[in-house]
Amino acid sequence: MRQLFTIVAALVCVFAMAQKKPNINKAKAAYDKGEIAEAKAIIDDAIEYEKTKEKPKTWYYRGMIYVTIDTSTNDPEAMRIAKESFAKALELDPTQKSLNEIVGTGIQNVDSRMQNYYGFYFNKAISHYNAEEFSEATGNFEKAYFIMEDTTSILYAAYSATESGDEERANENYKKCIEAGITDMGVYLRLYNYLIVRKELDEAYALLGDALKVHPGNVDLMKYQINILIEQDKIDEAKSGIEEAIAQEPDNADLHFSLGVIYEEQENMAEARASYDRAIKAVPDHYNANFNLGVMVFNECNELIKERNALSYKEEKRIKELDVAIDEKLEDALPYWEKLYTIRNKEESVLETLKYIYTNLKIMDKAEKIADELDAVKAGG
Repeated sequence: MRQLFTIVAALVCVFAMAQKKPNINKAKAAYDKGEIAEAKAIIDDAIEYEKTKEKPKTWYYRGMIYVTIDTSTNDPEAMRIAKESFAKALELDPTQKSLNEIVGTGIQNVDSRMQNYYGFYFNKAISHYNAEEFSEATGNFEKAYFIMEDTTSILYAAYSATESGDEERANENYKKCIEAGITDMGVYLRLYNYLIVRKELDEAYALLGDALKVHPGNVDLMKYQINILIEQDKIDEAKSGIEEAIAQEPDNADLHFSLGVIYEEQENMAEARASYDRAIKAVPDHYNANFNLGVMVFNECNELIKERNALSYKEEKRIKELDVAIDEKLEDALPYWEKLYTIRNKEESVLETLKYIYTNLKIMDKAEKIADELDAVKAGG
C-alpha cells in the first residue's frame, strides 16, 4: 500500500510538472544570452500551453528564436516556422501595440525585424553574386524573397540560378517573377525558350498568351504563338493568328512569308505567291520569300518538263508548245534565283539551280561562270 501511494505521488508530481506554465520572459532571457536551445524548448512549450498560446509575445519571441536557428544552422524549416510565428503574432495583435520594444536601434517589432532579416539575406546574396558564387547567391536571394516577397530578390534569384547553370531552378524563379507581378519581356522570353527546348508547346503557348495580356499587340509574341501552332499542325489557328499580326504590322515581311507558307500547306498556290510577293515588296532581300517563290516557279517548270518527257515524239506540236512554256517558266524563276545569288553567292542549291536555268536558256557565258563558282564551293574554296 505504501508503495502504491509512492507511485501515485510520483505521477501527481509528473502531472504537475507537465502543467507548469512556461515563462516566455525566460525564453526571451535565454535568447538574449544566446542560449537558443533552452529558449526554443521554453517557447515550444508556450505555444501549446493554454494560458500562453494566445499571447502575441509568445509567437513574436518564437519568431525571433527560430530566425536565429535559421541563420545559425542548416535547419530548412526554421525560417518557415519563424514567418508563421510572426504572422500569428500579427493576427493576435494587428497594431503591434504589445509587440513594440525599445532597443538600442529604436523600436523593434515584427515589421522591423522582418526587414532586418530580409536585409541580412539580401546583402549576403549580393556578396555571393559579386564573388560569382551564383549557387549560394541563388539560395540567399530565394530566402530574402521568402521573407519579404519583393520582386527584386526573386528576379535576382532567377538571374543567379541562370548564371549557375541550374535551368530548372532558374525557371521556377522566373515563374515566381511573373506571379509576383513582374512584366518584363525578358522574363517571359526566358521561360518561353526553356519550354520550347523541353518541347512543352502547350505550356509555351499559354505563357505567350499571358505575356500578350501585359504586352497587347506585340507582334513578336504573336509570331512565337504562330510558330507553335504550325509546329502542332494547327494550321487554321496559325493562319488566323498571322492575319491578326499582319493587321498590327502590315509591312512585316516575316509575317507575310509565314502566311505564304500556310497557304502552300493548304495548296493555295495563288495566295501563297501573293503573300511571298508582299514579303519581297516589304524586304527585297528577304531570302526565304525569294527562295520559296523561286522553288514554286521552278517546280511548275518541272511539271511541264515531266509532261513533255511523257509525250510521244509524234506529238510534235504539243512538245513545241511545252518547250516555249518551259522557257517562260525558267525566265519567270530566274530573277528569284539571281536575287538569291546576290544574297548568298556560295549556297550550293542556289548555284546548282542557277547553272541549270542559264544552261537551259542557253545563256552559256553565265552558265560557265556559275559552274566555275560551284566547283570552287564544292572544293572548299
